[in-house]
Amino acid sequence: MKQQKIALPNQLWTSDSIDLTSHRYQGKLLKKADGLALGKAQRKTHPRQNLADLSQRPKNTNALTIYDWSNQGRLEHLKPIRAKRMSVSAFTFYRGMPALMLFDQAWEPQHSGLFQQICGDCHLSNFGGFASPERNLLFGINDFDETLVAPFEWDLKRLATSFVIAAQDIGLSERAGLKAVKIMLNSYRTHLTEHTKLSPLQVWYEKVDASTLLKSTECQKLRKKRAKHLDRAEKRTTHSLLPKLTEQDPETGSRHFIDEPPLLWHPQVDEPFAKDADEFFKDYRDSLKYERRILFDRYQLTDVAMKVVGVGSVGTRSAIALFEDADREPLILQMKEACPSILSPLFLERVAHEGERVVHGQQLMQAASDIFLGFSRIEQQFHVRQLRDMKISVDLQDMDEAYFHEYAESCGFALAHAHAKAGNADVVMGYLGEGDGIVETLQCYAMASSERNLEDYQLFMNEISDEKIAVAGDDVL
Repeated sequence: MKQQKIALPNQLWTSDSIDLTSHRYQGKLLKKADGLALGKAQRKTHPRQNLADLSQRPKNTNALTIYDWSNQGRLEHLKPIRAKRMSVSAFTFYRGMPALMLFDQAWEPQHSGLFQQICGDCHLSNFGGFASPERNLLFGINDFDETLVAPFEWDLKRLATSFVIAAQDIGLSERAGLKAVKIMLNSYRTHLTEHTKLSPLQVWYEKVDASTLLKSTECQKLRKKRAKHLDRAEKRTTHSLLPKLTEQDPETGSRHFIDEPPLLWHPQVDEPFAKDADEFFKDYRDSLKYERRILFDRYQLTDVAMKVVGVGSVGTRSAIALFEDADREPLILQMKEACPSILSPLFLERVAHEGERVVHGQQLMQAASDIFLGFSRIEQQFHVRQLRDMKISVDLQDMDEAYFHEYAESCGFALAHAHAKAGNADVVMGYLGEGDGIVETLQCYAMASSERNLEDYQLFMNEISDEKIAVAGDDVL
């Protein structure tokens, strides 16, 4: 299918933009002091107060235009499920269409000019626990479908806006939402400053351990909630999923997935993985590090099923694969279709494989990545990882104001590490500074962006009311 064209700026990168991923400026490695000075100098050409300004969308382009664009190529019978999940609240709408904010950010009149690898969909529900190769529970960003090289503050803007929208969603005050933004930004700057004192290797070895966050929680009520959350995450392993997703053949002892349409089903003849699955995993194996290929060789594919996941991913091709070793010990992998970013036409370098884009962004920004993180393709391009291996996100509805604000602090901490690992903490801190100016700027942005999101959500809901967008029933939530 030919991709619908969306009006985009001529370029994002300009002559005064700086690539923070190279750690060089004008051909020379940046010293810490030089990086700090460079960031401060960037304020003159890219004033921080201008970051508060929202974009003006091109003529005849609105949220529905981007929604239609984002639905291209998705499976038709799953589009009503996506619409239903997005319709639940203004926050699920915000989560369900990251392309809309990326599009708006591309048209913003000003950005920092400081480019690095960013998450691209940095909202608070995309933070959570995940397993390190050593089986420790880490905290950080755990979704990189939209990762790209772009101005570093785009992550801050999306995260700040998500706290304002989420506060409204769970019945907290506007003041509580704005306070969360301030806490998150101050945490981000505090921990980014700490990273400026470390060597590159020390930054690389740093990790945000979930148990450390628990120990730093002084409130007993919050400690109990976080301890419960930690315990739940550690139990989310392949073995815990088996009774829910599979059943065992009494004769052969082999397991297979249980069909539960419309959310889980075995692929039909015209769907991915109905054939060529072995070839897919052969190519996937080649994307793994050498020692992990040898580990992967101990397993054999026994079943594949299509599975609906998330909110924004619904309708793209997502599947799970069951592998077993010779003693029936299981491994479950998830394959998610990796689609081009709405900003792909603006990329300086052409992306050869969208799955590889996701994997490389995740490896660069996460403290430690899934040992089975890889990529492959059939007709579509996919990235692959273990299914729910200690991966967990917080339940917003379980949050009171105190928990909400502590979570904002944790997200700021984790984002600082991701940005320091992927970019240059000295330059970013030189640009942001230590005063309240940047906090007030991004609070203003978050308020304006949340108001725009609410308007877009209402437009979306009007289309549903007018039966122009089909929605599934409550059973898909």
